Amino acid sequence: MDYALDFTPQRLSETPHCLRVGPWQVNYQAFARHANDQRAPVLLLGGAFQSFRSFASEIETLLAEHPVLLIDLPSQGCNEQQAPELSLEGLADLLNDSLAALGVAQVKAVGLSYGSALAALFAVRHPARCERLLLAGVTQFGRDGSRRLLEQALTLLQQGQQDAFAHGAMAGLINHLALEHTQVSAGFRKALYRQIVRMDDAAQLRYQQNSQRLLNFQGFSAYPQCPTLVFTGEFDHFTQPWENAAFAAQCPQAEAYLIRNADHLAQFEQRDACLSLYSPFLHGQTVTANAPHTERIDLQDLDTLERRQQPHLSANLNVQLSHPELGSLSAHLSQLSYFGGLLSVALPDDAPLLDWHLHCNALGEQAIALVRNQGRCATFVCTHLDADADQRLQDYLQQHLSTQALKASA
Repeated sequence: MDYALDFTPQRLSETPHCLRVGPWQVNYQAFARHANDQRAPVLLLGGAFQSFRSFASEIETLLAEHPVLLIDLPSQGCNEQQAPELSLEGLADLLNDSLAALGVAQVKAVGLSYGSALAALFAVRHPARCERLLLAGVTQFGRDGSRRLLEQALTLLQQGQQDAFAHGAMAGLINHLALEHTQVSAGFRKALYRQIVRMDDAAQLRYQQNSQRLLNFQGFSAYPQCPTLVFTGEFDHFTQPWENAAFAAQCPQAEAYLIRNADHLAQFEQRDACLSLYSPFLHGQTVTANAPHTERIDLQDLDTLERRQQPHLSANLNVQLSHPELGSLSAHLSQLSYFGGLLSVALPDDAPLLDWHLHCNALGEQAIALVRNQGRCATFVCTHLDADADQRLQDYLQQHLSTQALKASA
């Protein structure tokens, strides 16, 4: 493996090397401190809206102890080759073939968000190639609510509703209820929104293909056998802490950590805390939770992990539901949180799940997607497609949850 020895963050903006593997184009960059470094490189695989540039800080830290390899497979990162026919399993196999073509016998794989699913599947399907595995924001893809949010996002892109898509994507990445703890600045949120809303046609296609792969993935039938570390932010509501821990519990050599004061973007919000896990784990040393903002999760006691990011409010509101196909229907809202709720409503058994709106004086108009429709009950997720409506929902919940808590303590 030939490594560049002159890493600077600016190098990540340069045209990457291109490798041909059958019909596929694979882009990569590789860095080390020493020529002909024979150690297993750290392989970095990012999530949606990430590129090689996203890893500048990680590379600067890791290079002191490891060679580093970045790979963009077709439709990932800045690789503009479209590959709708490639499944997640197909990408994992292509990753293995790419490493073989580069002469890389083993890697220490790091997968973040979408990249975590790919890295984990790669470790399962090609265990001889993966020495160690570090994952952030991984799940077993069994929760209907997160799947519905992805489905709604794809629908919005197909409808050309770029602004609504961007707001929804932002709400999945950043827990707006936890801003006091995560300290995600307004400037960072604005920059991320601009990045998403300005996605060109090629970037939208890449997002659609990667999201569809996740939706088509049937889950893990086997789990990584190599030493594995999983971490997530305590306020991650898209891939929740209990889901990450449940994945880790299925791996025979896994440990899991919680990053305090962080959500799905823990590697940006608490970068030092996350990097404090990298070094000992990638070296095969004992990981401790002594670093600020880190806490080990007891995988023998998963039932103690909270499964709701916010208590449900007993709402008792009469509301109207509207849908482009079904028109307007009366419903009763009995439970509500920032993330979803419970409705009493008579819906057809085959009622659409996406593109719903909930209307009432107290909440204004809220975009929702149905999770389950059973009898006269329907559960839903809030899709957060409008900033003003989102703020109105937060204000309502803050006021009424405080009142509910006071009544409960009286």
